[in-house]
Amino acid sequence: MPTVADDATPLRVGISSNVLEFGATPGQLDGIGIYTRELEAALIARGIDVRRIGAPMRAGARFARTRNAALSFPLPMAYLTAAATALRTPLPFASTVERAIDVYHATDYLVPKLARTPVVATLYDAIPLKNPEWANPRLRGIKNWLLMHCAQAADAVIAISNAAVSDLVEHYGIPRARIRVIQLGVDLRWFDRPPAEHVAGTLQAHGLAGGYFLHVGTLQPRKNLDALVTAYERLPATLQAERQLVLVGKYGWGVPGLRDRLLSKRAAGRVVWLDYVPRDVLQSLYYGAGAFVFPSLGEGFGLPVIEALAVGLPVVASELPALVEIAQGYATFITPASIDALAAALAKMDVASEDSGAIDSRRNHARKFTWARCARETHTLYGQLIN
Repeated sequence: MPTVADDATPLRVGISSNVLEFGATPGQLDGIGIYTRELEAALIARGIDVRRIGAPMRAGARFARTRNAALSFPLPMAYLTAAATALRTPLPFASTVERAIDVYHATDYLVPKLARTPVVATLYDAIPLKNPEWANPRLRGIKNWLLMHCAQAADAVIAISNAAVSDLVEHYGIPRARIRVIQLGVDLRWFDRPPAEHVAGTLQAHGLAGGYFLHVGTLQPRKNLDALVTAYERLPATLQAERQLVLVGKYGWGVPGLRDRLLSKRAAGRVVWLDYVPRDVLQSLYYGAGAFVFPSLGEGFGLPVIEALAVGLPVVASELPALVEIAQGYATFITPASIDALAAALAKMDVASEDSGAIDSRRNHARKFTWARCARETHTLYGQLIN
């Protein structure tokens, strides 16, 4: 069997492909999708033979056979994994999978049970189990049962922050000895300012004036965006006229009132919801902003905060353990339940007087979070399991 040091025989890693190719909205990646895409690319850069494993989630979808696409099954992995978990049997087609790979990495909570091949699972947080009211209610009970039982099939579990470990132990029942903390990285592109004309064109296309407050993330209950909009509306009218509030992210679930509220505010142009945007547009939106705001109620890591720091933006964030872990000393922290505290933090942000030293300090801090390091530590974990 290959080892991490065996250059002649590359390590073969099977990785979940559903979040990359067959999501509910093709081409629109959420945090799990970004992690999977960036980890895959960084592992390939290390010489690992990464093989995507999955099946269409949508009727009529076809498996995209890239050079590293390996196996496509007639049923979605979600169905296969659920059936195997419920029946307490190995994954259907397990022998086919095991002949093709040396280790399987489940990056999407769909953790298969394999008889002879080590399985690694990345568990981002325990929010669906700890705070079910913040998760999609559709089939919530069944999904949470599957989450807990699937996770226990993993030989090793990756937590994306130290703050997440205790929740994984408590709510998933994972022994602490099986958990490794491997923090996420940030795409190096965030450190590169787009051409000025691209930034200006992006802002003009969306009716924005530079220097706005920016939030990036899916519209869902735990993102606490109703509170953010309310806090913004409590700012002096002169400040609202000077700095718009821009929300970037697709609608998720559970906040239809927020969606209606945002749609009703489009005409005024001060609170702007842009839905999902491509990466190049998002990059320009970051560089057109004056500050970043992240008032979430629960996070396992908080990747948009690191992206904002990579750009050099001042950040207001919730005082959550995971966010403090990754941004302490480089962000202003507030109690997310306090709208007054959030409004006060926004009002105090003197974006115009930002000095280059503070900007450089935030960017240098963000450079510590790399996908190359994430892949290196993940590669080491693979080797520990197969050797």
